[in-house]
Parts: sequence; C-alpha cells; structure tokens
Amino acid sequence: MKIKRESILALKEKLLNSKVDDQVILFVSGHGLLDDNYDFYFATHDIDFDNPANRGISYDELEWLLDSIPARKKLFMMDACHSGEVDKEELIAFNDLKEKEGLKSGIKSYTYRAKVLEEDKNKGIGLQNSFELMQELFTNLNRGSGAVVISAAAGDSYALESDEWNNGVFTYSVLDGLKNYQADLNNNGEVTVSELRNYVSEKVLEETGGRQKPTVRQENVEFDFRVW
Repeated sequence: MKIKRESILALKEKLLNSKVDDQVILFVSGHGLLDDNYDFYFATHDIDFDNPANRGISYDELEWLLDSIPARKKLFMMDACHSGEVDKEELIAFNDLKEKEGLKSGIKSYTYRAKVLEEDKNKGIGLQNSFELMQELFTNLNRGSGAVVISAAAGDSYALESDEWNNGVFTYSVLDGLKNYQADLNNNGEVTVSELRNYVSEKVLEETGGRQKPTVRQENVEFDFRVW
C-alpha cells in the first residue's frame, strides 16, 4: 500500500467526528529524517529524500491530526528514526553486531550515510547531540495537541530489527506490552497509557543494550486511560 501525504492528512476529517469520550490512538512507523534546517519529516511513499519538505509529513502535521479534535483521550506513538538527509540507495545494513554492544544475536541495524552540512563538517552530528536534537524535537514543542506522545526517538541513527522481533524493537515492545499483557504492571488485567509508556521505555532499553531510548511527552495526565 502506497501511503501519500493526502491520504494521511485526510484522517483529520474523520477524527473531527470523534466524540468527547472517544479514545484516539495514532501509530506511525517508518523512516524519519531531518532536512537542512533540522526539521523532522516522516517519509511518505513519494517523499523527495533530497528535499523532505516536498511530499514528506512534518511532525507538526502529524500532531495536527490530533489537535483540536473532540476526543480528549489521545495517544500518539511513532516508530521512526533519523540520521540526517537520507538517500534510499545509501541504506546500509549491518549484521551480527558485536556482543560487546550488548545486543542480541541476529539483530540487523539499519542506518544511512548522512549528507553532512558544510558548517557541521568540523563538529559533526554525533550520537549524543543527535539524540539531544531528537529529544528537543519531540518534547519541547511550542504547540501541543493534548496527546500523550511516545516516540522511538532513535537519535543514534540506528533502527534496530531482528527476526526474533519480526518488527522494529519499538513496535515489538508495544505489541509485547499489549498482546501479552507484559505492560500490565499492577496485574489488574488492564493496560493503561502510563503502564504502556513505562514498559516500552524500559523494554526498548533492555532489548537494545541501552542503544535506543524512547522519548515520552506527557500531556493531559488526568487522562491515563485504558488502552488494552
């Protein structure tokens, strides 16, 4: 299925028909990248990887889907990463990462050769400031939608997968927490937003040996609703 800007943004009309007591959960998974201005874009099928603002979906646009809709209980989860400007043909797959990195056997790590801006050639966009940049993008937005936001935020440029997970580690952790009730931390037969948030954050860190750390932005804390 080829997902384009128009089909994603058209969801707004449907969400505007939600009711106050409805629950809305938005989950997106795919490639995330930054343009020359370090603005985040989610890659659609027909995105221009040299100019992601052309046909890509900005973070603000994704959160706009949940902004000002009637439903008060809103959860936004994003499994995406970035590593500078991305060229599909520059995708590199690394297999069998060293055990000293604390990762399970059989893990594949996908990253991209980033096109470093001229002014960044000396300082570089390293693992630490890359992660800090993603934290800033996902947690310090001036405009909020009132949703709880949980992002994979793989700012170290890696999107980790394994045949064992059959998914990216963030998506795997979400599914494990819900379907297997592993996120039911108080064992009452229900999984709430806060329980899922806490479980996924710890699970991703555990599965990746600390190499991938989800970012969470909590709004409307009074709406800690049941999601499973």
